[in-house]
Amino acid sequence: MTGKSQSRKAQSVLVVEADILDRMNETNASIAQRAYEIYESRGGGHGSDQDDWFTAEQEVLHPLAIERYVTDSALQLTAQVPGFAAKDLEVAIGHRRAVICGVHSGSNQPAATGRKDTKVMRIVELPFDVDPVLARATLQSGKLQVVLPRSR
Repeated sequence: MTGKSQSRKAQSVLVVEADILDRMNETNASIAQRAYEIYESRGGGHGSDQDDWFTAEQEVLHPLAIERYVTDSALQLTAQVPGFAAKDLEVAIGHRRAVICGVHSGSNQPAATGRKDTKVMRIVELPFDVDPVLARATLQSGKLQVVLPRSR
């Protein structure tokens, strides 16, 4: 099978029940570290801490737009994640939230940042409790589809 035909086949993405606060804290720490690096590169001048933080967020996290479709039995989330493989992504479910996380190594980041990873993280508030055991996520042609069935 060629690389092209493999990319068109839907691949399973890991769905886990997890303490999403840990994921959020890890990402927050990465952003804080990068914001501090930006602060230092400016010579440590005060007064631009918010600008440093927002710049760091943009460098650390790739924007991730999510479409939602809610039915009586499930919530379906769809996101475009070009360049990511199924192994690069994870969906964590907990505290009535779903967190889509991903790290893709070797992407084309600006040389000035010294970073080679593209990261995505998006927290989605869930309209109802979901069954993490029945939840499924697939990636096909750069499109992530997550189906979160309602708990019974």
